[in-house]
Amino acid sequence: MKPGTKWGIAAALLAAVVLAAGMVTRARAAEPVTLKTTELGQGPTLVFLHDLGGGRMTWMPLARRLLGRYRVVLVDLPGHGDSPMPESFTLEAAAAALDRVLARQKAESTVVVGHGVGGVIALLEASAHPERQRGLVVMAAASKSPITIPDQQRDAFLKQLDEHYDDFVSMMFRSQGRDSAQGVSAHAQAALVPPVNMKAYLRELLSLDASAAARNLRVPMLFVCPDRSWPADQGWPEMAKKFGYDETKDVSWRRIGASGHYLAQDQPDSVATAIAEFETRVLAGARKP
Repeated sequence: MKPGTKWGIAAALLAAVVLAAGMVTRARAAEPVTLKTTELGQGPTLVFLHDLGGGRMTWMPLARRLLGRYRVVLVDLPGHGDSPMPESFTLEAAAAALDRVLARQKAESTVVVGHGVGGVIALLEASAHPERQRGLVVMAAASKSPITIPDQQRDAFLKQLDEHYDDFVSMMFRSQGRDSAQGVSAHAQAALVPPVNMKAYLRELLSLDASAAARNLRVPMLFVCPDRSWPADQGWPEMAKKFGYDETKDVSWRRIGASGHYLAQDQPDSVATAIAEFETRVLAGARKP
């Protein structure tokens, strides 16, 4: 598949939408599944949700820097790793499954960290159930798609996705790596996700928008972004509008230098520092009379 072909252009456009990780809430209910977790350490709780195609153990480079001070809960998203896929999948159903994980934690000392699609799912959960946590960290995830795809084009993309699934997944995940080696690793990890599960996420992401969840968020939020996606000549007002957080009330931000999409692997020390500083601030605020 050559980049200049019709499918190559369509796939690139679809990849841009997926990486934006936007979504819209829809009134569809599904029985929540039980998500697989790995829980390590003691102290205030940090709950981590990985990006599309990842797995809970991809957080370990970052988790190792936090275990001396925190209890770390690593979560496999629905349909990834050891977590089952809901019978009727929506990102709302994924948020409902996350709610089951958070219900087991001490809400007064819990911060949720989500990367990419995991960040969108965490945003939905935080907006629906702010009582479950004291703060939210969203990494490299927009609350809405930067483009609108007409129904006819969306149907064409989905048809091409079915016909050229392997090519699309290879292109999408390899392009996210900071270099070819990381791209190959990301693709190998994503290939472990059953195609039916991956396609369900991609279909959801094509027409989704979580700007209402961002606008109505009632817990403090930290937005963390790699410099690859944050031009040096743009400040937070421009980036907040670009990523859909310009109406979020209590939001802080951190730009991580020398990193690509997988910033927790590229710069684990910088990301750990940003999370720890945010956690200290929001928990201190929660303890005030």
